[in-house]
Amino acid sequence: MRFVTPARRLRIAGLLPVLAAVLSCSRDPTASLPSVANVIADVVLASNPNLHGILTSGQAPNSGGPAGTLAVNSPLAVINGGSAQIQVTSGTAFQTVVVFVSGQPDYYVLNLPSAVTSATMLVTISTSLNASFQWQWGVGANAGSAGNFTGAAVTFIPVLSGDIQVSVSWDSPADVDLHVVEPGTEEIYYGNSASAAGGVLDLDSNAACGSDGPRNENITYPSVTPPSGAYVVRLDYWDACGAAATNYVVTIRVAGHAVQAFQGQFTGTGDGGGAGSGVTIGTGFTFP
Repeated sequence: MRFVTPARRLRIAGLLPVLAAVLSCSRDPTASLPSVANVIADVVLASNPNLHGILTSGQAPNSGGPAGTLAVNSPLAVINGGSAQIQVTSGTAFQTVVVFVSGQPDYYVLNLPSAVTSATMLVTISTSLNASFQWQWGVGANAGSAGNFTGAAVTFIPVLSGDIQVSVSWDSPADVDLHVVEPGTEEIYYGNSASAAGGVLDLDSNAACGSDGPRNENITYPSVTPPSGAYVVRLDYWDACGAAATNYVVTIRVAGHAVQAFQGQFTGTGDGGGAGSGVTIGTGFTFP
């Protein structure tokens, strides 16, 4: 049985005032962010990870867009260097998605292969993110016709980073656990949150279905050079916590390598797993 330790309760409890303070704040929390690129590092179509959004200078267009309300399924919280899955749905077909950050210049344009009424994007969050923000999503036949933007407030949860940063985000109250196995076979996860080599699990969310808001976890090497060799990444569905399904995105950042993002879905009730549990994500990675 998985218990919430006092230290873990402290991490969870410490996040709640941050979430409450940000969500109740009425001023623009993005004033210190000079460009959308300091919030969003990349936007890709989930069904085609080779199709990237185009970073465009200036203010986003607002020429009306399709009639009706654009529904945006957005996470409540993100971490610096992580990823998120966003779905936009319109009653009218569109072929272009535009996203910008309120109060900031520049925007991304994602041109889709064909007209659709719903699109899911994987958004990589910048490592430079340092404040909560509100992003605005719009759709149209093309960038010039995009508009009727729909906004969503997103809480920033700061995490540590280093030469290796592995994180996960998900979209339900489930307890999802991130595991990283080092070359020396030591496994970093909720039951071993700090390795002898200096790796740490510094954000652990939804422990034992205690939904605390972030729905993100993060493992990194904040102050040391990680061990050299091959690493394994696992993701465990500890408990569904009543969710019918849970969509996730795992992000792997390794110095000197391209960022990798992997999406998937869990169903079922969960396995209550510990060390060695979970599905293997991708083929892992090597450092350096």
